[in-house]
Amino acid sequence: MKVASIQVQANDLKDFQKAWAKLEDHILKASKENDLILVPECAFPAYFLNREEGDLDFILSKGDEYLARIKQLAKDQKVYIAYGYAEKSEEIVYNSAILIDRNGEEVIKKRKSFLWHFDSVWFTAGDDVAVADTEFGKVGLVVCADARMPEIVKLAALQGAKFIIDLANLTATGPDISGLHNVQSAYMLSVRALENQVWLAVSDKWGVEANSITYAGRSGVFAPDGTCVHQAGSDSDEIVSVEIPTDLSGRILSPNEALGITREPLLYKTLVAEPESLPIMEILEEKVVPADITPFISVAAGDFEEPEKYLQMISRLNHQGGQIICMPPVSFPISKSAVSSILEKDTTAICTEDNLDGTMTSFLITSEGIQDIYDTLHNGKLITVTPPVFKTRWGRIGIMHNKEALIPEYPRTLMLLGADCLVWPNRLQHSVASNVGRTRAAENRMFIVSAQAEAAQKAVSQIIDPAGAVIASTLSSEKVHAASGFASFTLSRVKEVVPGTSVVKSRRPNFYGGLVNEENRAVH
Repeated sequence: MKVASIQVQANDLKDFQKAWAKLEDHILKASKENDLILVPECAFPAYFLNREEGDLDFILSKGDEYLARIKQLAKDQKVYIAYGYAEKSEEIVYNSAILIDRNGEEVIKKRKSFLWHFDSVWFTAGDDVAVADTEFGKVGLVVCADARMPEIVKLAALQGAKFIIDLANLTATGPDISGLHNVQSAYMLSVRALENQVWLAVSDKWGVEANSITYAGRSGVFAPDGTCVHQAGSDSDEIVSVEIPTDLSGRILSPNEALGITREPLLYKTLVAEPESLPIMEILEEKVVPADITPFISVAAGDFEEPEKYLQMISRLNHQGGQIICMPPVSFPISKSAVSSILEKDTTAICTEDNLDGTMTSFLITSEGIQDIYDTLHNGKLITVTPPVFKTRWGRIGIMHNKEALIPEYPRTLMLLGADCLVWPNRLQHSVASNVGRTRAAENRMFIVSAQAEAAQKAVSQIIDPAGAVIASTLSSEKVHAASGFASFTLSRVKEVVPGTSVVKSRRPNFYGGLVNEENRAVH
């Protein structure tokens, strides 16, 4: 199965006919040697549909005509086409994606549900999930910001999708058009493929629309292990073509290796709770003094082989002003009393031990001793507890161990339960951990502290802010190292990503029942 993601230059609304001619030419070129062709979100007529930009009613009235032309192209060229367009249905306008088969027939339609920024000014939200069977196997459709919501892609995967089609208008900013990226193109789409064990292809625009909306380009294809197979640049038209492996019947192959962790749906019940009942809603209304919830966080990295060296690092970070000290997991018993004796008042150390069964145990320690304990909840046993969020002098902290971060429902649950920051002791490969950590931070608007121990892989620990930016990092060249930085938890209380789009208030929990269905308890 060969897939082509078409990347085209953005156009203003009034220039839709000129843009269409170029798009049609790209489709004809791509159809010569591909089975499935993707074109971007709102390929017709444009993305910014402000009435001042053109005769919107007339332009939208042409939508059926252009859709018919796409269907005819699919039929004539004997290809599948995933087409993004502004769809007017009676008096309602949707931001839609449609998959058309080789006979020119509609297979499935997805109307964008996680509306982004000014989307909601002219678009109405559709349903969250669109999955259909094809000759290649089950595929899921998402539209741009839908892929920012881990719930939407996960639901498609739980319904059996092996391939996710993402038609996008990824926005970006920067002084050099050739160096643009977006959180999705840089790391989030890679993680969506990995965490769901699916192939994912994205088609995007590049350039500028309405002198104010800049697109990232970077159309590409991601493998189930999170690898970016091929990605376009950010400053030109391009057709990205990738061969997707299939079995003898032509259906997409599943990955050979699973993630090695079992989903525990009963842990994620918070995902379907009424928004008004969520702890985070009350926390967002709290009045705070920013300085009072801005701890100086220190995180260590490396393989500590001796307890003495481990305690020495804690002592050093304590003397350097660390107020939350996050240590990587170790394979020896930690002297909690020795740690406690080192710490200043109001300093919390989070120390983690490896267990023989592959799980971990974390201890929250202050100068007064052990305050709380967290044991890995994804441990292969049926768990029904509410995941804990721990109150500290500086704010609320959740903990996830190792591969627990690969299940997005878990950090999402901890955020909804009120966590300002997630501490993540892990032994994953750094390239994977960094992408996962940045994704969990950005999709939840919260701090992530990745505390790594993996000598063979050159462990790198990071403090990541709610925008997904790394604000402190250890060096990969050092066997043992530490880094520190201020983390203003007030930023974790701002859940809007852009005006009108919130990772809390824009969620639609009535669609998320499949995430907590016990039938979906499976090894990833």
